[in-house]
Amino acid sequence: MFFKIKNKLGKKRTGIINTVHGKILTPSFAFVATHGTIKSLNKKEHDLASPGLTISNTFHLLISRKVKEIKKAGGLHKKFGLNNPIMTDSGGFQIFSLGWGKVHGTGKIANYSTSNAGEGKNLVKISRDGVIFTYNGAKRKLNPKISIKIQEDLGADIIFAFDECTSPINDYDYNKKSLLKTHNWAKECLKTKKKNDQALYGIVQGGVFEDLRRKSSAIIGALLFDGFGIGGSFGEKQMKEVIGWSLSGLPEDKPRHLLGIGAVKDIFIGVENGIDTFDCVIPTREARHGALYSKEGRLDIQRKIFAKDKKMVEKGCRCLMCAQGIKRQGAYKLFKENKTEAQKLATMHNLYFYRTLFEKIRKAIDSSKLSNWEKLKKEYKKLI
Repeated sequence: MFFKIKNKLGKKRTGIINTVHGKILTPSFAFVATHGTIKSLNKKEHDLASPGLTISNTFHLLISRKVKEIKKAGGLHKKFGLNNPIMTDSGGFQIFSLGWGKVHGTGKIANYSTSNAGEGKNLVKISRDGVIFTYNGAKRKLNPKISIKIQEDLGADIIFAFDECTSPINDYDYNKKSLLKTHNWAKECLKTKKKNDQALYGIVQGGVFEDLRRKSSAIIGALLFDGFGIGGSFGEKQMKEVIGWSLSGLPEDKPRHLLGIGAVKDIFIGVENGIDTFDCVIPTREARHGALYSKEGRLDIQRKIFAKDKKMVEKGCRCLMCAQGIKRQGAYKLFKENKTEAQKLATMHNLYFYRTLFEKIRKAIDSSKLSNWEKLKKEYKKLI
């Protein structure tokens, strides 16, 4: 059995996803390892950090021309000596990030203050047959067949159907037309997939429009996918509604993944509404820029206020940085004097923080007590 639900607390649930490379205890977080490994960490550090689940990027591995090399080595696990389960995205997010995301000047969560700026250049050309990307002066093509073939060559445990991630600024008509492509591409991905040791997830789209989300959920949910992703973009205040619409047509007994979402407050919203797994660049990318996570909040450790701060980054943390007794003032100094070492330790700290958060989430749900869930939310209230 690929997925088994263990316990429920309202819509919240714990479960186990079984893969060739181990079990994924849900709810869980997939840490971004764009090119196969987590940036700033070597193999030994990766193992020490025990990320549990990582997600690599089909588009960036394509343009790096490393796919053949990885395939020849036997896939991502053997190429990089990894033991944890791995996901790969399909390249659909780059349709947004290099396309309308640039034109609208917005990220996945709508930034209406800068949207419609019109300063970015659309680097993608979309047709029924797929997408042509212009990247670093070269053109690259992705479509359902190419995306699935690449993901099979990469050998991830969980792969995603090729889809179009729309902008939160795209209107109803654009999303409606886009949805037709996404649904047709989903069916083509199912036909293309050959390997039996990989789970294929379909993706629900539809923007911020209830009827489109419900329609997509019903169509994608009826197809023989092993699990499902919720994709697209939306405003922060619309997340709960969009998740609800997106889950409306999905079978209860298959896992649900919220693509590209990873702020702590959004994780709680997702779990409370039935999401099993998440992925996002937040814990790793922000670590490299000096943002360390603590239940006291997000600490921008390169600010001068931390130069003489003798408090621990996070009380009780057992990451490599905190275990060495490096306090906030020490982390501040390290970013000034040895940025490479600082980025490594900051990354390991944030991985530990997120892993611990999800362990506590699972424990609270398994307790079957709503009071324990509310207690956990109070514990992280400065990040919610």
